[in-house]
Formats: sequence, C-alpha cells, structure tokens
Amino acid sequence: MADAGERWLLARLTRGDGSSKDWAIAVIGGEVFIRHGKTADAMPKKQVDRKGRQPLSDAKRRLQEQWDQGYEVLGTCSFGADRRVTDLQNDDAAEIPVIDEAGVKAQPLKDADVFFEINAVSWQRLYEVMEAAVGLLATHYDCRWSTREGLPTGVPVIEGWTPAFEGITGLGKVRHAGSLRRANGVAALLFLLTMRHLTSSPDVTVQVVKADGGDIGKDLRKEEALLMTFESSVELITGAAEEVGLIPKRVKLSNFDTDRSDYWF
Repeated sequence: MADAGERWLLARLTRGDGSSKDWAIAVIGGEVFIRHGKTADAMPKKQVDRKGRQPLSDAKRRLQEQWDQGYEVLGTCSFGADRRVTDLQNDDAAEIPVIDEAGVKAQPLKDADVFFEINAVSWQRLYEVMEAAVGLLATHYDCRWSTREGLPTGVPVIEGWTPAFEGITGLGKVRHAGSLRRANGVAALLFLLTMRHLTSSPDVTVQVVKADGGDIGKDLRKEEALLMTFESSVELITGAAEEVGLIPKRVKLSNFDTDRSDYWF
C-alpha cells in the first residue's frame, strides 16, 4: 500500500551514456527520509541519521550534496505500492515537502517572507563580502562553500541554503535578486543581514526587506516578529547576532555582581 499523503522531491542524475538514476527526499513526522535507485526501478523508503541536526536543515544539506554530484531537481512525486515513482509534477524550483506527524499534510512553502537584492561592481568584491560573512557565522551555523559551474569561486552554503546566482558568470557587474522562506531557516536571514552590515561602500550593496516591503531594522532585538516567522527568537540568535554586529553586545554585569544577569542598555 502506498504511503497516503506523502509527496517527495525527486532529483535525477543522467549519465553520458543516457542511463540515469533517481534520488528522492522528504521530511516526514520530524524525520528525514530518502529513496534512491535506477530510474523506473523500485526505490525503498529509508530513514537517515540526522546526527542532531534540525530535520529540514539536514534535508537541505543532503539535497545540496546531490546538486554537487550533478543531480537536477525534476519536481515532486508520490510512490506507489510497488515503490516506483508516480504522479510526478514537474517543477525544478520545487521545495522539499514537509509532512506532519499524521502523514497527510505536505507543506512546501510558496510565499516569500523576505526579499533581497545584491548589487556589486564585480564578483570579486561580492566574494570578499560573502567570505567575511561566512567567517563570522561559521562558529554558530553550518557554513561551507560549494562549486558552481561558470563562477570563478565557490558560493556559500548556509545551513543548506545557497543564493542561486542564476545567469551570473563572474564577469562584470553582479545583480542578484531573490527571496527567503521560513523553510530556508534563520541562518540564511542572518547571512544576508550580516552582508548588509559589512557593506560600507557602494562597491557592494545588499537590500533586505520584509514580505510587505517594510525595512528590517539594524538592531534585531526590535525584529522579534520576523525572527518568529523564521522559527527563532532574539534569545536563540543572540550569540551569532552579537558577534556580527546585528545586536549590541551585552554588558556582563555578572563580572561585577554575581547576583545579576547580563543586560542590554
């Protein structure tokens, strides 16, 4: 019997001889599951070890690894009782489905929660800003670099999310506009805001706004609602945000009076 209500993100690797193999992933009941095998063959369902990572973050990390190997997203699908792909809906921009504990509600998010635009006089200048932002966030989040065909350097991967930079060759000026959804995670938001914070010259500009076009303040203590949208809070991001300058550093009164907590002023 097929698993009722389950949708999977399906990716395919096509070899030079024309043969291909498929790989599918979904977050189901708070756990990450994958399927893989030759195209058109049965693909058994397998739960993977998240090693303590958040489910969607781990799923996005695994998807990025498949991209790095040459897989291309086809869209979302279901699997029949024979464990073969059925009901494929082609969409190369599809999200990883998230299915609740009841197993009946797929939740790939469609509406953006944040919009951003990056402009730079050159790829090298943009790379320098991205490298600095990654360096500041790497002690708090899973940050790495991934190669991208046509670009002279790697691109950052922040907790599984990476800017698309579609159509960019690394030559001349750079302009990239995109959006974030809740599923992309708060680390992606902090990365963009850190880039914005680091850009003090017109060589690189980073604009980040809320879904309604409203500005995002420079002090994230005043953006609790936005952080909640990304399933986070000021308390959860304090360490990273202090380090990169998105909230003021606390004065540690405990250094002077052990009966008091730390406070902002």
